[in-house]
Amino acid sequence: MALFVFMVTISHSQATGRPLTPSMYTVDEGSIEGYSGIDIIQTKSTYSKETMQIQTGILPGTDIRFSASLLQASLHTLSNNTMGDCAVGIWHSFGLLCDTVVSGILIELGLPTAPDAYYNETTMPTESGFTTFSLRFVAAYNKHSLTLLFSGCYTFMPQPGESVFEGLSFNVTRSNTWSSLFGLNPFKKDSMLYYRKLTNDVAYFSLTAVYEIFPLMPYLSFCVGDRINDSPVYGEHGLPVLYKGYNDTLFLVTSPGVRYFFSEKTYIGIGLVYNALRDYKYSLRYVMEIEASSVW
Repeated sequence: MALFVFMVTISHSQATGRPLTPSMYTVDEGSIEGYSGIDIIQTKSTYSKETMQIQTGILPGTDIRFSASLLQASLHTLSNNTMGDCAVGIWHSFGLLCDTVVSGILIELGLPTAPDAYYNETTMPTESGFTTFSLRFVAAYNKHSLTLLFSGCYTFMPQPGESVFEGLSFNVTRSNTWSSLFGLNPFKKDSMLYYRKLTNDVAYFSLTAVYEIFPLMPYLSFCVGDRINDSPVYGEHGLPVLYKGYNDTLFLVTSPGVRYFFSEKTYIGIGLVYNALRDYKYSLRYVMEIEASSVW
């Protein structure tokens, strides 16, 4: 989810939450949005990541999203590639609240479809390597040509050797299902939300400012977050999470960029992602990106 691209519509045209604030753009029923992007990623070494995203409307105010990526371990050898992680999400817009703020929620499941990438810590620190589950609240405020987007996210990370949904149960014939409140009881040891299982989870907040001078839309994003457990992690599951290296705790990321809109639903863009806080030599340093998207 770290570098996936999303959009937001506030006024008459599409604005941007890319890349640090999730989408508020809701695709109409019967319409499809297609996105593709190429990122040049600098860690201890340099490699590229090609991302594709498709989202389609299923109900009024609701759409589903699918993202996939391909990692090129070498910028000069296109055949040297591996599948990156994928994500499936569902977005629901709550619409305009109090005539001032647009809001919505994004539920996203991260899939570890990169079988080799997350074992190569020197070149592939953007993939998680295990299933994740994220809940994100997004809100936007528009004043004339300026749009401010805010997002708060909590990402559930699994314990080593477990599923992120370990302890979730809907079998009503079992007494343990009721005592664990279907796996949502934070004080039940076998529950999915048992408080001691939350130590690998990540919480973060992002803020994006977009200035509309159509057909150009420059933006500036900031994202700050932390892993709940500040102690280092090692081994198979001690791999980079989001913009962090193994032993990073707090992270701060910033991203300036601009998009050019050929129409209200078609654009190209360029941007830079810079990881300002990193204390591990394999942490993501910066990303240069080119992107394009259209709705039809």
